[in-house]
Formats: sequence, C-alpha cells, structure tokens
Amino acid sequence: MYHYPLLSRPDFGFIRGPGPGFGNLLFPIARALNEAQIQRGIFVRPTLFNLKIGPFLRQEKNLRFYHNELKSRTVNDWFDFIRINTFKNQVKFYYGEKNFFHDFEKSDLLIKDWLLANTLEKPINHSGKIAVHIRRGDFEKSNLSILSHQLPTKWYIDIIDKLICKVDKNIVLFSDSVISDEWSIFGSRVKTSQNVSACSNILSMSTADILIASRSTFSLWSYFLSKQKTFIPKGLDLNIYFSDTINISYV
Repeated sequence: MYHYPLLSRPDFGFIRGPGPGFGNLLFPIARALNEAQIQRGIFVRPTLFNLKIGPFLRQEKNLRFYHNELKSRTVNDWFDFIRINTFKNQVKFYYGEKNFFHDFEKSDLLIKDWLLANTLEKPINHSGKIAVHIRRGDFEKSNLSILSHQLPTKWYIDIIDKLICKVDKNIVLFSDSVISDEWSIFGSRVKTSQNVSACSNILSMSTADILIASRSTFSLWSYFLSKQKTFIPKGLDLNIYFSDTINISYV
C-alpha cells in the first residue's frame, strides 16, 4: 500500500494548486509517515511547490512557494508518484488537518527525524535561548483567542520583559514580516532567525529552551517536536490540537 500526502489539488508532481501554509501542510505529511510505518507501506514524497497570489498582493517577505523546503524527488520517488496516479486502488491519500497532532502524537521522533533528514536548509541550534514566533502574513488583526489571528508586538515584549528578569537568555525572533523597531529596547540580546525556509525555521525554533508562541500551527509544531517550555495566549483550547500540554503556560 502506498501512502501519499495530497497537499492540494490539482497535483501535477512538479507543481500543485494553491494550498495552506507550511504548518498545516505538515499534518497530512505526518499522518502519511505514521501510517506508512505502522502498516509497513510505502511513503510517497509530496509535491510542495505551489504559486499563490495572496503573498504577492500583501508584499510578504515569504512568498510561500515552498520549493526550497525539502529534498527533491529521486528517480524512484518519481516512479512512485506515477504508480499512485496509475494504481489508485493501492493508495491511501492524506489531506487536510483532520485531528491535528492527536493523529500521530506518539510519533514525534519519527516525524522530527524525517524532517531533519529531508530539509534542504540546515537548522541552527538555539539551545539556551528564547525563541519568539511572530506570525503576521494573512492573519487577521483581532483580539479573538483562536488560531490564525495576530498578536500585538506589546504582548510578546511584555512576556520577554518578565522572563529576562528571571533568566539570562538571548532572544531569537522568527517572523514572516518586517520586525518592529520596538524590539530595539532589548539591544544586542535580540537577533533574527538566519534561516530562510519554513521547515528549517520550525526545526531551529524547536531547539530553543523557551518558546513564545503565536496563534498558529507553525508555533505548535515547534512545541510538538521538542516539548519545550512554551508561553501561549490565554483563551486557546489546545486540547483540540494535542493531549500533552504539560510544558505550556497561558499568559
């Protein structure tokens, strides 16, 4: 049996239709990896490259093509792709977020190892530091305590201000937008992520001791892969996404 993450339609192998952000794309990939291992089947590498109009119109820093995220298909991978489109009765397709991390919550090491083995850009070790994920892009500006809504810069800065009174750690900012000048109050203690790809940014973020998370699945992936100490906005019901929230504090 073949296990294929269908990230969006149409899927031509070299390009696919517009789809969700990288954090949400990882859910069908993770489910396919997990089921392929359980059933001793064949995992088929997904098509990542897509073109979107939204990031162009919003003049975003990251245009979310996802063409430089993971290693390219090998010849054998292309044969597998042809087979899944020829013998569809032998294929299980995976798409959408489904039950989020609940579908594979015991397979964090399997998924992390696969991402590390397949990412094109090498992640950076931020052990001993505080990672801050600031999600902007297509997220709405709102006070609603649900995913896909922006958080004000002041929320992040207030948390960092309290933290560095207790722990002496440098700060790494991960963001899809231009960083606000407000962060200059922390001086040389603050750096921005040097990674470019979404995959390497998630992996790098997960190496930090502490995560200040946004209202996004991108942040949740960092926690899932590491179980690092995480601060997240009050009001989010994380039990929807995973069971293990032992290291998460709501602020």
